[in-house]
Amino acid sequence: MSKDITVKIATATVEQLRYHAGVVLGLDLGPNPNIKAETLRAKISSAGYGRDEIVVPDSLGDAGETPAADQVPAHAVDPGSYQRGPRAQILIERQEGPGGDRGVFVAVNGKSIIIPRGKPCDVGVPYVEALQNAVQTVYDMDDEGNISSRDVPLYPMRVLSMPAAA
Repeated sequence: MSKDITVKIATATVEQLRYHAGVVLGLDLGPNPNIKAETLRAKISSAGYGRDEIVVPDSLGDAGETPAADQVPAHAVDPGSYQRGPRAQILIERQEGPGGDRGVFVAVNGKSIIIPRGKPCDVGVPYVEALQNAVQTVYDMDDEGNISSRDVPLYPMRVLSMPAAA
């Protein structure tokens, strides 16, 4: 079984950066096998990843091999995360407005994933709970000027299946 190591993005190898961008963040890296480290760093940064370090399997140090893009699901996540536990299948709806088709970034206890919208995805139960608790307060005013508030989901989501209780 492979162990995970933490590597500075500035000194990470192309293989480590490719793993983090493709598997952890679920970014489409295209067919270019000769992608440069600078390009990968830029893609990781533009995806909203703001840390200076990444976590990768230690097997990627020298001889590790990154899975082919067609073998990595779009919702693949950080190794060692809650994805090894019970999983649920969810569907996050697309929304109108800016970013309504963009994947949803969800983090639980420092382990983050990006869940694509508009297609069923298997995710760890803690991520489902985090999404269910992600609400925003909307304020409404009636004809008489009275203001009322209500909490609405930040990301409209359907739970398609949950694991059986242990």
